Amino acid sequence: MGSSSAESGATRLPAMGWLAIAIAALGGMLYGYDIGIISGALVFMKSALTLSASEMSWIVAAVLGGGSLATLIGGPIADAIGRKATLLISGVVFALGVIVTALAASYIGALGGRLIQGVGVGLVTIVVPLYMVEVMPPSIRGRSVTLFQLCLTFGILAGYLVGYFFNASGDWRAMFATALVPAAAFVLLGVLLPNSPRWLIKKGRPKEARAALARTHDAAEAESTYAELIEQADTEADGAGRWGLLFAPGYRKAFFLALAIGLLNQLTGINTLLQFNTVILDQSGLSGGATAVLGSVSVGLTNFVVTIIGLLLIDRVGRRPLLILGTAGATVALAFMALVHLLTTASAFQGYATLAGLIGFVVFFAIGPGIVVWLAISEVLPLAIRAKGMAVALFANSLMSAALAAVFMDIVSVAGYAGAFGLLAIAVSLYWLIAVFPLPETKGRKLEEIETHFLGAAEG
Repeated sequence: MGSSSAESGATRLPAMGWLAIAIAALGGMLYGYDIGIISGALVFMKSALTLSASEMSWIVAAVLGGGSLATLIGGPIADAIGRKATLLISGVVFALGVIVTALAASYIGALGGRLIQGVGVGLVTIVVPLYMVEVMPPSIRGRSVTLFQLCLTFGILAGYLVGYFFNASGDWRAMFATALVPAAAFVLLGVLLPNSPRWLIKKGRPKEARAALARTHDAAEAESTYAELIEQADTEADGAGRWGLLFAPGYRKAFFLALAIGLLNQLTGINTLLQFNTVILDQSGLSGGATAVLGSVSVGLTNFVVTIIGLLLIDRVGRRPLLILGTAGATVALAFMALVHLLTTASAFQGYATLAGLIGFVVFFAIGPGIVVWLAISEVLPLAIRAKGMAVALFANSLMSAALAAVFMDIVSVAGYAGAFGLLAIAVSLYWLIAVFPLPETKGRKLEEIETHFLGAAEG
């Protein structure tokens, strides 16, 4: 394929590039904060709104439902009105959902607010990585996009801390209202961003694209990237934007690869295990509540710290090696927990062994699938199908997350934790095969080079 055109030295990033990175950080924080804040608020919402157990479950699940819808429609919206405009809309919708939830006087009001929040969060998850991957220079694209994941884990911790701060007063409305601060910053700073140069080229606005590149790249790289975009635009004009293009020769391999990554990232069980880890530890033998909760906090802190390490490695080691390492290690950790539950009964030993397995799983997930997923999905998709392909892949990701969470405890009741962990280990081993074989390394390569990899393979 020839050598990559990535710069060997460090890229001097203009101020607007740093602003884009700050926006990505805020977007990730919004997503994580939404996950974290409900944990502390739900206890007080239950008594204030007289919620049943089923209604509490639906309030938690409503964000997943709204997010699934948003990820499906987010790509076409981003194609139609632009990445920047969609980014601004996502922040406004999220803030609206926060206001509706905080003012809710009944279950229906809270459910509606959470659904709106879910739509906002879903739009954030697709448009922020999409915007960043199209705007950032290749040499720092990995770190800038994966900062979204790091700030997601930080947002979860921040949500827990805010919940703890308001715990004495029980003011769940104030808990939600605090989310308006990062949401407002996200929208106000987002107004200053340039449009995606690749979207502008796609819309026949080359002068604006050139100006946008100059705001986020150094002068030499801006000119070379602009020339490549102009040259490639002609080859993508025919049929660009059609849903059927996802299955066209040269595009379908990239699309199915992104779709597989989206599905398998959730089949690792990460969201399910993070949501149920207190229950898992309690039922494994760390009874008494406080010990199990402390174990859960240690898992969350591990997730955040190791994500920082992954962020530092993503543009040095590369996407593919980290994903191979992460999926291999996560498979071993899940298999270990399956064996622990197969060979022992609930006890302090089983509880601590399960905690060790969960921490090991999170370490390898955070440094592999967790840090790579947004990049892997957005980088492998050619421009002509990037927004729509990401929409389908992230819709599948969100839907798989909801489905697995819904059936996980049923699987446990039938096959025990040994069976549940064993099934997850098999799914992650399939993910490892995807990383080893069809996934190309994209570190430091321009998006146009990656696109040529797939289009060239189809022609050969």
